Amino acid sequence: MISGSIFRGIERCARERGEWRAALAVLLLLFSPRAGAQEEPVTIQFSGVLPSVIRERLETVKARNSDRQATLEALFREAGCDDMAQQRVGGSKEPNVICTLGGGGDSTILVGAHFDADSHGSGAVDDWSGASLLPSLYQSLKNHPRRHRFLFVGFSAEEKGLVGSTNYVKHLSKEDKTALQAMVNLECLGLAPPAVWAFRADKRLLEAYLRVASQLNMPRRAVNVQGVADDDSHPFLDAKVPVITIHSLTRETFSVLHSIRDQVSAINPDQYYSTYRLVTAYLAYLDSTLD
Repeated sequence: MISGSIFRGIERCARERGEWRAALAVLLLLFSPRAGAQEEPVTIQFSGVLPSVIRERLETVKARNSDRQATLEALFREAGCDDMAQQRVGGSKEPNVICTLGGGGDSTILVGAHFDADSHGSGAVDDWSGASLLPSLYQSLKNHPRRHRFLFVGFSAEEKGLVGSTNYVKHLSKEDKTALQAMVNLECLGLAPPAVWAFRADKRLLEAYLRVASQLNMPRRAVNVQGVADDDSHPFLDAKVPVITIHSLTRETFSVLHSIRDQVSAINPDQYYSTYRLVTAYLAYLDSTLD
């Protein structure tokens, strides 16, 4: 995450309750609002990835960006991605890494995180915590039919000024932009319970996130960072693509970024896994409810 030296945020917290059980197949009954009607039940399906696997993938963090790129590609292959590509990025030695999960319709949901790191610390938080989660999200969604095509994108050179994501948006065709229903950005996860950058978030995507978090008995937190930080959702926002960023920053944890404290040890394993389960359910819910 590109950041400044001051952090302001608004937090809305609720107590987390209940347990998560890793399972081969998970079915959740959520509810979706329909105009002029009562809420309708929505059944979503996905496969659970064990906490030990989520942790092992996080711990593969490397120091060099080229090694981080290669590791991300290896993790996608391990997760079963058989449609992976590289996109060359001007101004970056490393390409964007793209894993595609096909769907039954013409619409697309993009899930992104940057794999490059600042020179301080290991970059485990910022943003290997997001990038290394992408293969697990792919793995969780792949075994059930999807209405939307999913693109899991590891962006390069975010720390140089959103270079990879800007390049990606620049090369979208008019048809690609029309098909893109959501850009879900994962940034700096596991320092605390998951939160959203509500100020920037698309209203429909934000409402869906809060609905899923509520149904899972998880905190519904909003921490806004405009004016002091930026991320890969910005180029998509400028292109009028609906965006939402999920992160874990608070006033107390913001100083971890771009410091020697940015290590795997800074990440709470339970909070990180809770974020994985929330994001997985959220993506499955979007797949079932977005047009």
